[in-house]
Formats: sequence, structure tokens, C-alpha cells
Amino acid sequence: MDRDDTLTLVRTLTRPVLELFSPGQLEDFEDDFAAWTLGAGALGVSEKSYALTPPAHGLDTTLVAGMFFQVVMEASRLPTGSQERVSFVRKRAKDYLVTQLAGQITLSQFYRLLTIIEAEAGQYFARHDWSGGKSGLRETWEASPPPPRPPAPAPRLPEPVKSEVLRQALAKVPLPVKGRRKLTPETLGEYLRETEGRWFRLLDFEARFKVNKKTAWGYLNLLLQEGVLTHNGEKANRVRYALAALFTTNPASAPGS
Repeated sequence: MDRDDTLTLVRTLTRPVLELFSPGQLEDFEDDFAAWTLGAGALGVSEKSYALTPPAHGLDTTLVAGMFFQVVMEASRLPTGSQERVSFVRKRAKDYLVTQLAGQITLSQFYRLLTIIEAEAGQYFARHDWSGGKSGLRETWEASPPPPRPPAPAPRLPEPVKSEVLRQALAKVPLPVKGRRKLTPETLGEYLRETEGRWFRLLDFEARFKVNKKTAWGYLNLLLQEGVLTHNGEKANRVRYALAALFTTNPASAPGS
């Protein structure tokens, strides 16, 4: 690459970087660059103050900054993590160096650029505020989709049993003194809440409280009389019990079988 071609490349890579990070100096860019070109002499001289990195790095650093910029602008998607993004840009900049500049610059300059890419990628992105740049670059930088949001919890349905109303009703039921260790307002309320208003059998009640058929029938009949339970109107082994509609949150629906 001859001197004119190299200067053209520097101008092409420098202007968009300047536009992003120091747009206030764009008005003077053409004059400044022309003056710099006339006085540059051999390649490797220091840049003016509009360069993004310390002047001691010279032209090589400007070329690397331009390559970084080019990689970000051309990327359709970038990794979400900061370390992964730096690794991505570093690798793509090296690819750009090999495909675009290898054979057109001296071997020593090639290795200088490679060293700068390796060493400066993380620092370069760490010291620039990307939030204030062009919206197009910001959109490209954030092109990676955010992690999916967890699904919204399903709306909580009301409890099928009005627990407090049932508790108050059971507290007024004159339960027999005998057997109160097993059959209390608390244990009865717990069982009836578990039924959620569905039909249950005498055998279900017996098994839950481990009482005989006569004791179970006596309690269920008492709860029927007190209006806590309702009866399905059947006889013998087809008899079913359920909470009265007063104690369910959806009294319009019949209890399940």
C-alpha cells in the first residue's frame, strides 16, 4: 500500500470514529486532516487531539480504532456479556487485519497492529461511553436479544372455600364431647376445606378420622342440621355430602361427583 492509499484508509477509518465520539470537531476535520497529511511525512506520526487514544501510539492506533469501529458497525449481533463482546470484536478485528491489510503493509507494521488489537480491545471499549453515541451504533451494539423474561405467574384464583366463614360456623356447632380429640372445629374445617366443595362419602369421612360408621354418621348428620353440609338426596351407598353453598366461592356450580 503506497502512502496516498494509506492516508485514504486512515481518513476513511478515522472520520466515523470521530463522528461518534467527538462530533463537535467534525467541522474542522477536513482542514485538520489536510494539514496533518501535508506535515505527516513518514507514516507513524502522532495524531491531532481528535484521536481517540494517546498520541504516542501514532497512526497504528488510529487504524486499530477504525477496525474496532468497523467490526461493531458491521456486526448484526453481538454477545451479551462484556467479556464475550470484547473477544468477539478482537477476533473480528484480527480477521479484518488479515483479509484487508495483509500484503499491503510491512510485516513489522502488521505485527504492531496485531499487538495493539490484542492489548487494547478491552481498554478501548471500557473507556468510551457508548450510550451517548449514534443511535444506529447503539442499536447494533444491543442487537443481541435480551434474555427471555420468565413467564408471568398465572393469576391467583380465589380459594374454593370461604375459610373464615366456615371457621365461624363450625365454632357454633355443638359438637359431642366424646371424640373431640379427633373431631374438633379445627380438624373438621381442615377436612372440609380439602374437599373444596366436592361431594364425599360416609366412608371417606370414616377413613379420614378413623372412626366407626355410627360416629361418622352422627357428626355428618349434625353438620347437615346446622347447615354446614348439604345432601345429594340419594339413599344407602349412593349418599354423598358436600359443603353448603354458603361456604363456597362459586355456589352456582354443583359439587363434583
